[in-house]
Amino acid sequence: MTRTQIDHPKLDFPVRHLSSKLSMSTALIGFFVLLGWIFNLSFLKSILPGLVTMKVNTALGFLLGGISLWLWHENHFRKRSHLQLVCQILAVIVILIGLLTLIQYSFNVNFGIDQLVIKEKENVIATSYPGRMAPNTAICFFWLGLALILLRYSLTSIAQSLAFSSFLIAVVGLVGYILRISSFYHLAPFTGMALHTSISFILFSSGILLASSQHGWMQEVMSPYLGGIIARNIFPLVIGIPILTSGLFLSAYRSDFIPIEIGFVLRGIINIVVLGGVVWWNARYLNNIDKKYQNLQQSLQEYNDNLEARVHERTSQLEATNRDLIDSRHQLSNLINTLPGIVFSRSVNNNWSIDSISDGYLSIISECKKELCQSEQKCTFQDLIVEEDYPKIIAAIQTAIDNKIAYEVEYRIVTQCGHEKWLWEKGIETSIDGDAQIIQGFITEITSLKATEEALRISEERWRLATNSALDAIWEWDSFTDRTTLSERWFSLLGENPQSFTITRLEWEQRLHPDDRERVIKNVIDYLTHQAPRYHSEYRLRHRDGSYKWVESQAVAQWDEQGKPLRMLGSIADITERKQTEQALRESEAKFREIAENIREVFHINSADLSQMLYISPCYEEIWGRSCESVYQKPDSWSESMHPDDRARVFAACECLIQGQPLQEEYRIIRPEGDIRWVSARVFPVYSQSGQILRHVGIAADITKRKQAELEIKRLNEELEERVQQRTAQITSANKELEAFSYSVSHDLRAPLRGIDGFSKTLLERYTDKLDERGKHYLTRIRAGTQRMGELIDDLLQLSRVTRLEMRLTQVNLSAMAQQIAQHLSESEPERRVEWLISPNLIVQGDSQLLRIVMENLLNNAWKFTSKKTQATIELTSMKSESEKRDHLTYMIRDNGVGFDQTYVNKLFQAFQRLHSVEEFPGTGIGLATVQRIISRHGGDVWANAVVEEGATFYFTVQS
Repeated sequence: MTRTQIDHPKLDFPVRHLSSKLSMSTALIGFFVLLGWIFNLSFLKSILPGLVTMKVNTALGFLLGGISLWLWHENHFRKRSHLQLVCQILAVIVILIGLLTLIQYSFNVNFGIDQLVIKEKENVIATSYPGRMAPNTAICFFWLGLALILLRYSLTSIAQSLAFSSFLIAVVGLVGYILRISSFYHLAPFTGMALHTSISFILFSSGILLASSQHGWMQEVMSPYLGGIIARNIFPLVIGIPILTSGLFLSAYRSDFIPIEIGFVLRGIINIVVLGGVVWWNARYLNNIDKKYQNLQQSLQEYNDNLEARVHERTSQLEATNRDLIDSRHQLSNLINTLPGIVFSRSVNNNWSIDSISDGYLSIISECKKELCQSEQKCTFQDLIVEEDYPKIIAAIQTAIDNKIAYEVEYRIVTQCGHEKWLWEKGIETSIDGDAQIIQGFITEITSLKATEEALRISEERWRLATNSALDAIWEWDSFTDRTTLSERWFSLLGENPQSFTITRLEWEQRLHPDDRERVIKNVIDYLTHQAPRYHSEYRLRHRDGSYKWVESQAVAQWDEQGKPLRMLGSIADITERKQTEQALRESEAKFREIAENIREVFHINSADLSQMLYISPCYEEIWGRSCESVYQKPDSWSESMHPDDRARVFAACECLIQGQPLQEEYRIIRPEGDIRWVSARVFPVYSQSGQILRHVGIAADITKRKQAELEIKRLNEELEERVQQRTAQITSANKELEAFSYSVSHDLRAPLRGIDGFSKTLLERYTDKLDERGKHYLTRIRAGTQRMGELIDDLLQLSRVTRLEMRLTQVNLSAMAQQIAQHLSESEPERRVEWLISPNLIVQGDSQLLRIVMENLLNNAWKFTSKKTQATIELTSMKSESEKRDHLTYMIRDNGVGFDQTYVNKLFQAFQRLHSVEEFPGTGIGLATVQRIISRHGGDVWANAVVEEGATFYFTVQS
């Protein structure tokens, strides 16, 4: 069983449990939205007013899909066929909902499925067809339904890919709502994806991804090893940080809080800081793993040393036992030569019992011979032999007689003192006088030899158990046979089933990686020839599947008196995982250096008390003009170049930094060549899990150009302020002159005009009989000219006043104001047929007096230019408009009068500019210029569209 098979179930159960909860959450969302449609609860259908509703078919798809995934989990644990069938049926329905909707969009057909359950009103928000889900929603349902089917047939990788694609679409929609980017969830002109639809798809897709997380490509993410742990820790940052930084950047840009250039730079700095934090966290995590591994290696080394000591001790014991055995054999030989054992004879007539026995018997049983051999009867050895061993003796004697050979047999005796002893007997058949058959031989005690053999057997069994239970493989090389004996661990390491526990040197060399072979063989030879003090090597061995395993090997050797090697005993440990970790650490460090050394800012890492510079990027040399090596040797040398006026402030900030407060300062430095640069520095502390400061990480950027630009802007602002003051004085003087002119016009010009008009009127009344028609015509024209001049003066004074009057803002009802003006106009010419269409409750924030002038001018124009229409129509209404900054209302006054040529629309709002003659339509040409000035003072715009003889429309806006 592999490690993956052992560890994965620990993670698999909670992940499957989470997937089941996500499926039920998805089904509950669909259920509650269906309740919202049934009982017409708007907050369940669209969450917030003005948002897209989740359609009935969408809610039904979530309900059925969530139940299908939950039943898949239930079937996985209980193995019930009816659950599996229901699960598949629900998944097929989800596929059909998505597929039929996509066909409707693609071929512009309507199957009637959108309004099948509950009908939706026309023209609802962001909905192309009533009740129809968005095309991206339909695609997600189609993919997720297929994923549920594929899970049944163990096509996990494809199912996870479909679920992940749906997850991305849902995330894009959710980001669109968060960042207020409608194109992310509303593919115009189609129906938009609802907010809770995006959330539900994220839950549903996550549930499918986690449903079978130990298979497919998700097993890499959910694995309990380093890769899976790091992936699970980094993925939330990879998804969340770009969204967060993008949202902050968009919010700042939309509110004009910061310029776009600074926003991009700040976003880059934030991404650098986050990426640096992720790199640091991974480095710390891998360092902790490596430390644990090193501690385990140290413990294993100690265990190996202890094992080696025990091996040496046991070897010494075995050598001592072997020497004792050799001594015993020498003693036995001496005893045999001096006949210290038992010389005996057996007779067939006595059932092969011992007839005679030598005095060596006494040295074995330590008993008097007479106790066994009485004078009245022959001696027998039967009484001392263990009963269970006697048949073995008889069988050995009979076999020897049948084959005409000597026999040897071992058996036990029990002395009269109760001691059990082992005897070794050797005999051969002989004939006496050619008739009687006897057995003659020698018996010696082998009790100590039996004990030694038993001890040796136990020792060998213990050695075998120790080597087979060790975590490392144990091996022994014999110089005489040139073969290596290996423990079972060596073969399991390489995926082999051993046929024999010994291999030749050639077989071992063929297992070595070609790149390691020459080096490893040289290390062995150097150690055996005393050219190296010890043998320790790391190399790769070929696995049965063709891959290579990294191993660490160390050994000790024994030499004879001439220095020739006798044997070599060592161990092999699997270090593949450690090598892979080291490689990953090197790659991580390389990525860190690649980032740190290619940014335009100085990236540095200091110790907790700022006394040591642990790392500083090469950009330091470009900005400070000093070498990085100088900072490593003298960490406080960076401050030597600081401008004297900034030194105290920055040093105080450094003291606060040591106490845990982040540092953010701008200061000046003086480079070795004398030029001054501005630097912006940001440093923050990095804490351990216990809350202690481990180190400080910071970034310093050259902001000289920015500071120079700020100084230039400050100078320009001062110049601008001076110019504004001068211009203000000029405007004040001009206003005074304008007021004087207005006073002159109203008093000095009106008096002569009134006189001319009065005398002309008197002449017409008193001398009408004395004047001919031409004279009367001239006087009439004089009066008309003076009256028109008076109107022009009034309009000019009004135009002057609208720019000088103080505005008093209130709530103004344009509809009520227009009704009053319309009534007055209708009463002035009751014979005209005019249809007034005034929308109710058009409320704006503005100056009531000025807005009345606007409405009077525009409505009077509409009344005047529709005078030649038999049936005139004048309309006041509004419409919603969009601009880059906000949504607002645009107000319209439309008529069906004579209109005007659109080519001359630019002259319309200029003073004294007329598009019709005075004889055709009376007027001064000042009214629309007055309207434009009033609307401008209200922060709005005014414009017009018209077609000759088809009417005109005047538009205006008022800033709220």
